[in-house]
Amino acid sequence: MTAILPWHLDSWHCLQQSLQQGRLPHALLLAGPQGVGKSGFARQLAASLLCEQPQATGLACGACRQCLLLAAGNHPDLRLLLPEEGKTQIGIDAVRELVAGNTLSVGGDAYRVFIIDPADGMSQAAANALLKTLEEPIEGTLIILLSAQVDRLPVTIRSRCQCLRFALPSEQDAIAWMEGNIQAPPEHALQLLRLANGAPLRIPALIESGELERHNRLLKDFVAIVAGQISAVSASEAWLKDCELPSLLRYVNTWVTALVRQKMTHCAEDAFPLLQSLPERLDLKLLYQLLDRLHEIQRMSSNNLNPQLALESVLLEWGRIANGES
Repeated sequence: MTAILPWHLDSWHCLQQSLQQGRLPHALLLAGPQGVGKSGFARQLAASLLCEQPQATGLACGACRQCLLLAAGNHPDLRLLLPEEGKTQIGIDAVRELVAGNTLSVGGDAYRVFIIDPADGMSQAAANALLKTLEEPIEGTLIILLSAQVDRLPVTIRSRCQCLRFALPSEQDAIAWMEGNIQAPPEHALQLLRLANGAPLRIPALIESGELERHNRLLKDFVAIVAGQISAVSASEAWLKDCELPSLLRYVNTWVTALVRQKMTHCAEDAFPLLQSLPERLDLKLLYQLLDRLHEIQRMSSNNLNPQLALESVLLEWGRIANGES
């Protein structure tokens, strides 16, 4: 069984203590951003509860009959409720089926575990169908809900779960973990972590997709706008052929945030060395205004927004700020 992630240890020890004292809740809400390992934690907890002979740490042994059933993917007491392929929402029929199979208590010290991921993907009707089970829990059943957007869950659901919040690890802890678990050049570790918004488990997908190379190519253009080597209009056209607007806005947000950090700490930006070449005269107030503009466009990006015009406006504003124009 995979070891508990370092930034999960406190939550793991807390739940193991509750289990030993017979105080494990009937429903858990694992809340936190994507890429911090909520799904892995939920599966580790399920394996721990279903295992016949857990280790002293609470982790499953990996060798008993129950663990072998889990490894084969057909354990009768573990149900995963996920969106259907090609969909983002969990419908009422799936929840009704889940609830219908949860009418009997589990005998002895045994457990039945349901994992709903993402819980905020349930339709309103699906959430209502789950509510009665949360209000009248069946002994021996643990329902684990995962969510990166807890505010999208009905209050009636949230209030009936014990919430465990999973924060992003510190950069130091994340990089230390990456050294032994992710195949990435050490010199790119901090950059990859920033691109993953601080979520280490998102990094393998970034590496596999070649996002680091694409990012660095676009960052060169971002810096070149300052020197007048490329226009904001040309950059916008080229970028949108290479990437979707939400990803491009996220890149620019990351760079401007790094510049703000550089101005505030008076330290060179190690994650993005190219930014170190930018003028000292960058105005902190104007950088914050650009961040506000980015956040506004990001909020509007789900509407009928013209990607070309939106990106142009951001890069034109960036060019003015970088050249000392208000």
